[in-house]
Amino acid sequence: PGAKGPGGPEFAEFKEKTEAEHGVQFHTSLSAVPPKAEGVNRLTLISGRTVDNPRLLGEAIAAGCCLIYLEKPGAPSVAELETMKKQAADAGVDICMGYNKNVCKYVRKAREFAAKTPGSHVTFVSNNTYEPTAASLGECFERNAEGMLKNMAIHELALLASFYDVTVDNIDSVVVDKEFSSMQTLTGPSGKDFTDFDKVK
Repeated sequence: PGAKGPGGPEFAEFKEKTEAEHGVQFHTSLSAVPPKAEGVNRLTLISGRTVDNPRLLGEAIAAGCCLIYLEKPGAPSVAELETMKKQAADAGVDICMGYNKNVCKYVRKAREFAAKTPGSHVTFVSNNTYEPTAASLGECFERNAEGMLKNMAIHELALLASFYDVTVDNIDSVVVDKEFSSMQTLTGPSGKDFTDFDKVK
């Protein structure tokens, strides 16, 4: 594990080169980051396990960050997101939520093509390259314990909200294809069981 595990030596080499050539600093935690200089703005990009995000956001605020780019879905629950939002607002810190598919080329091209094609219909499909085995999916279920809809399909939900005027109030119905969809309860690396979809339409 760590520095001696797979990829460890390569990362150490990358770190040393990056520090020397670009002046980038590497720290093991936000608390180890040096104090912010007077008059300097500090941005933090939080990209970790969703369950750690509330703690990381608090640490980023304590480290003097004035802007936080928070990777989706932000937190395991809406209640935690609301607490984080208040925490940031009280500290005068802005938060941006990042959804990569909102700015990716293939989505832009699909929207442009649909706009020029009368009667067009756009369908979003999301695939991940996990092996269809209990071990691979069990690890995925545990690492993304907030579930497929909150962690993966949320990209497509963000596209619908951003570009297709979908809101909670105007959704008429949500219909799941039960013949296609599949849900499993699998054991993760910790030995705990997790239930989630392995596919859903």
